[in-house]
Amino acid sequence: MVQKIFQYVEQNIENIVRYWVSTYYTETDEYAQRKEYDGFLVSQTQEITQLFQMVSKQIQQNYVSTSIFQNVGEDRKDIGTPLLETVQYFHLVFTATLEYLFQQLQQNKFSCSNTALYQYMLIIRKLEIQAEQDLILGYMK
Repeated sequence: MVQKIFQYVEQNIENIVRYWVSTYYTETDEYAQRKEYDGFLVSQTQEITQLFQMVSKQIQQNYVSTSIFQNVGEDRKDIGTPLLETVQYFHLVFTATLEYLFQQLQQNKFSCSNTALYQYMLIIRKLEIQAEQDLILGYMK
């Protein structure tokens, strides 16, 4: 049952990332300070999309290594994004994913059982916690 949700999310990664960018990322201080740099938003969008794809493939293989988020933490430190903002932006990706999924459910573009949705949310929450730890570890290097 949960697999159906993961497949739907994987098929809609680009839509989810666009939703995150337009709803959250373009409102951040990081974006405001760097929006004039050629290609900055494109590179951020590509980075998030690639992370989504990597994690999605790992989930399907029942193995998730969140150590890749250490690189994201290091990058954010290098460009001067404060740690608290880095963590906040990171969590907004997970929030945007769930919001997008709920919108699709409300618009009857996708359906799943409540049990599957709860299981998905628990898996995502555990992943979010694990990835956050690696993000902070990378930032602290």
